[in-house]
Amino acid sequence: MNAFTYQIDDHLAFAFPQLEAAEELLALIESDRSHIEAFIDVMAETKTIEDEKDFIKMKLHGYADGTDYLFFILQGQKICGCIDIHNIDPKIGKGEIGYWLHSSFTKRGIISKSVKALCHLAFNDFGMNKLLICVDVDNAPSNRIAQRCGFTLTSTEPQDALLHGKLRDMNHYTLLKKQFKKGFDE
Repeated sequence: MNAFTYQIDDHLAFAFPQLEAAEELLALIESDRSHIEAFIDVMAETKTIEDEKDFIKMKLHGYADGTDYLFFILQGQKICGCIDIHNIDPKIGKGEIGYWLHSSFTKRGIISKSVKALCHLAFNDFGMNKLLICVDVDNAPSNRIAQRCGFTLTSTEPQDALLHGKLRDMNHYTLLKKQFKKGFDE
């Protein structure tokens, strides 16, 4: 992939989204759709390369507006997932982190490293003050990731999200810039 990248470690990087990657991204989703859609309902809307290009365009517009930051997660030079900050409120510097990872790349610390790297970018480069991660109460791996990355469980909201036509309870985790910096200073 020939794109602007942000190196996380020797093998892991973020890549700025490019339309040329739509086919690769869709193939990745298609090869693992049942795993990815287990807790991300919106993936059902992505069925064609055009759908994927439209999604990337929407995220690029959000980047230009300062309301959305999407990155492809690269293991070596291969896309293995995506991570973003969305629902950004620039007035108070708040946004919500979301991510997905192909199942063949799980249990390697990739998402934990990616969340920490995105927090670093958000607090140090994007002017953010508060980050949220909202996780289905039954999504044990993502609940552990939020905790491992220093986020604090601030509430459990009943019937807070719609997943496959059913209302789901969601855990809301929060991390403030001052908490993130304190964690790095210790």
